[in-house]
Amino acid sequence: MRILVLDDSIRSLAFSLTIQNSGATNEIHMVSEKTEVGLSDSLKPGTNRDSHTMLQGIDHHMPKMAMASSFLRNSWVHRGLAIESVSNGLNIHFRSAVDEVDRGVFEFHGTAGSSFGLSEHFDYVSYPPQASVGILWHGAVSTKSLVAEVSRDRGDGTFETWSKTQIKDSGILQRGRWVGEEPNEAVVMAIREGVAEAIRLLSSLK
Repeated sequence: MRILVLDDSIRSLAFSLTIQNSGATNEIHMVSEKTEVGLSDSLKPGTNRDSHTMLQGIDHHMPKMAMASSFLRNSWVHRGLAIESVSNGLNIHFRSAVDEVDRGVFEFHGTAGSSFGLSEHFDYVSYPPQASVGILWHGAVSTKSLVAEVSRDRGDGTFETWSKTQIKDSGILQRGRWVGEEPNEAVVMAIREGVAEAIRLLSSLK
């Protein structure tokens, strides 16, 4: 079965990895407008390494500094899932875009255009997750623990903090915003959603 994934998020990588680990023979292509996976230019919520079993399978892709802490940065998880998926056969096409010209038929643009014909058919298409809804959280990486709803030690002398109100403090190294219900659950929920989509697809094939 040929599968097209129109997103390179943690959710979509968890979907691809679950399909790959099922033992089913599939050809999976992922399209991204970015230049690489796991860019850390914007702060997103991290997670504990024991929050999902899938994270244990990508430990060997983590930087050495991650081994000394139970906390994993979002960008580390994102990149680790991508490396594992590509190692298992996922084809990621960067700097690319697609247009659906018919049901299940797509035209590719950018670098992916040189890898495909004029139009390609796929048996299943995984679309990007819906835009997050919920609370607007303000994030910060700082040199000390801050008083806020969520503040976690990153194990390297810095702390990741998320607050429902603007964070005003000295010693802030990076800021970010994230929309959702609970920063502590962001990564594990994305993984669970990707796994659930993969299981639904695999069940439909039996």
